[in-house]
Amino acid sequence: MLSIYTLKSASQASLYYEQGDYYIKGDSVENNVWFGKGAAELGLTGAVDATQFKELLEGKLPNGVVLHNGYDKDGKLQHRPGYDLTFSACKSASILAIVGGDARITHAHINAVKTVLTKIENEMVGT
Repeated sequence: MLSIYTLKSASQASLYYEQGDYYIKGDSVENNVWFGKGAAELGLTGAVDATQFKELLEGKLPNGVVLHNGYDKDGKLQHRPGYDLTFSACKSASILAIVGGDARITHAHINAVKTVLTKIENEMVGT
């Protein structure tokens, strides 16, 4: 299942990801890597760095460019941090993978997510 959430605030999103330890603990560590053409173009490789991730949420690219969509009434830059796409395996697959310890299911899910992200990147981004 895919759940999509529009990130409203870079600081709130950053706190959410830090508190959830999405990028630093548990099974996600092996998948804690930059992915896709955009990451490659920005020179983002290897493990996701929490500080760099927060800067990206704020619209600050590694090359010094600052993304924004105008200014608010107080002259502060406006920026949409992005979207959170959560890919969840069905309950039966999750149980087999985690409780049953079947790593093949976990790897199949990870590969499926990468396939979908690549398809989104190739066919949907920028449309």
